[in-house]
Amino acid sequence: MPSSRVLIVDDDDDVRAATQDAMERRGYEVVAVGSGAEALAFLAHDTPQILLLDLHMYDMNGWEVLGAIRNDPKYAGVQVVVVTGSSAAVSAPVRVLRKPFKIDALMQLLDDGATAVAS
Repeated sequence: MPSSRVLIVDDDDDVRAATQDAMERRGYEVVAVGSGAEALAFLAHDTPQILLLDLHMYDMNGWEVLGAIRNDPKYAGVQVVVVTGSSAAVSAPVRVLRKPFKIDALMQLLDDGATAVAS
């Protein structure tokens, strides 16, 4: 699915930068932000095809971001992949990728449309 626009939301600078670099090398158009508030600001004017969302962030957690977009039909077609180190249950239609993850696991998740991929 290269050439899709991806929004990466993660407060870990290293994870965000590495994921952005790897996805851009595979042909994705990537916007990366470090907070839930920045994600919502971006989503107010643009809609990506894929949202990679960390659940545990300092300013606004991923649950709050999901809550803000879940009931808005504008985001109905956005594929959400929760990227987390937590073992918390996350319900469909959200996909889950557990940290730490390998970029190949993320690419397989996006290619396969699987509901969960182990790292």
